[in-house]
Amino acid sequence: MDAVRSFCLTTKKECEVLKKLILVSVLFLLLLSGCTTAETDSQPEEPIMMYQKLALPDLIISIPENYQTTSSKAYEEYYICEDASIIITEDTAQPYYSSAYDYAVSALNEYEKITSSLEFLGNETLDSGCDYKIQTMEFNYTLGEGEQRPALTCLVGYLTDSASMYIITCKSNTETYSSHREEFRQVLQSAVIARGKE
Repeated sequence: MDAVRSFCLTTKKECEVLKKLILVSVLFLLLLSGCTTAETDSQPEEPIMMYQKLALPDLIISIPENYQTTSSKAYEEYYICEDASIIITEDTAQPYYSSAYDYAVSALNEYEKITSSLEFLGNETLDSGCDYKIQTMEFNYTLGEGEQRPALTCLVGYLTDSASMYIITCKSNTETYSSHREEFRQVLQSAVIARGKE
């Protein structure tokens, strides 16, 4: 008989512990389910911004007349003509680079990380006709996956006054790039840093 009482007491204690465990589990599940709410409004992905917006008029540049001024969430002002675009940005928080070339190589490495594919076409130093040399990088790249991803070609110019790095990104579809390349080069060569030239 003592064995039966002992079994019942153990069973009652185990039942109480089991009840408490179930209660805690149910409360935990209720709390957890209250914390997860489904969002019905999905926000479009923000574009990746590698640089700050340019505080004009720090850079004076000649944009061809057939380009229209436009804006987006990422850029306050940039220029488009058909499939071609010209985007001017400024990096004031750049780590120390000994030259615009070193900065351009670092930027090319960053492009390689965020693109699906990248093919380096070449680089050169352009003379802007002022005291500034413009380092260029030219490359083909694609974004996204699948057969529908656009192939783009980019000519990027970098120039610095030691306080900021100015980046002039000229790009178009690879198919039409050859018709824009010379005007892109002229845009880059027209760039003059205006800060301190008043």
